[in-house]
Amino acid sequence: MKYSLVGCISTVVYFLCVFIMVEFFEEDPLLASAISFIIMTIISFMLNKKYTFVSDFSHSRLMRFFIAAFIGFILNFIIMFIIVKVLSLHYTIGELVTTLIIPLINFTLNNYWTFK
Repeated sequence: MKYSLVGCISTVVYFLCVFIMVEFFEEDPLLASAISFIIMTIISFMLNKKYTFVSDFSHSRLMRFFIAAFIGFILNFIIMFIIVKVLSLHYTIGELVTTLIIPLINFTLNNYWTFK
């Protein structure tokens, strides 16, 4: 339940960042998505460490979290690239698809590897 709440907060941050960068600053959706993913990852780590997994800080845990996030980042980029550049669909469709796939992968990695 806590992971879902943190995930919802992180997702809102992600969508807002992408939206602001694309709509107000006219950034490329792929770049906006990449920057937003990094911002979201930092917020997600802090919230998950403190509230979801109630874990002490360690450098190894931080590295595992960022490795899991990097996997999510690469998948996010690939999905966005395919949807926006290859299929020429609106970036919000890519955002919705990534929102359905990436959290499941990140939860599995973080639950069983990062914060176990």
